[in-house]
Amino acid sequence: MKQHALFLITTGKQELSELTAIVRRLPHGQADALHIREKHRGAREIAQWYGALREAASTSGLPLYINDRLDAAAAVGAPGVQLGYTSLPPADARRILAAGTRIGVSVHSPEEAAAAREAGADYVLFGHIFATASKEGAAARGTDALRQVVKASQLPVIAIGGIEPDNTAEVLATGCSGIAILSGVLLHPDPAGRLRAYREAMDRAGARPMQPWLP
Repeated sequence: MKQHALFLITTGKQELSELTAIVRRLPHGQADALHIREKHRGAREIAQWYGALREAASTSGLPLYINDRLDAAAAVGAPGVQLGYTSLPPADARRILAAGTRIGVSVHSPEEAAAAREAGADYVLFGHIFATASKEGAAARGTDALRQVVKASQLPVIAIGGIEPDNTAEVLATGCSGIAILSGVLLHPDPAGRLRAYREAMDRAGARPMQPWLP
């Protein structure tokens, strides 16, 4: 059984046709969820994306999560959502979503991670760990900060930001439960090969998470 999760997150820079073509080619069982994170799109469009990407993901067995748009997530019955700083808290989100929906919360400190646990989140997403073009000008938080979040959260912690196959082992050594990747896979010339490279790096790392991811 896989110990660590690998999430893919849409970049906000691609059209649906490009993404569906990529998702159809992804190898089965290598990623644990695809997050639809398209801040510039409305609920109707997000629901349309979900339907098209779910069909494309049928061969790879890839679950689809929706970021922030609880209305769209509830309408399509998404199995998971990711809540940001301006989103409803987990307890309120659960009143809208179907029973059993997995709820993640994006956090930026050990204190926020502990608060997410108390608020009823299932996991937290923390970053950015290393410098990344998607957060240009913002200082990376680093693996020491990630380690502190892991200790404070008592929930699975997914690390994000500037993670490459060659620094994956350093990230997992903190005890986190997995990694999330945007452009590193979805904007790569060979998304399927790149995804395999990440999973192979995770398998080689051998580190055990403090809170294993249980899909």
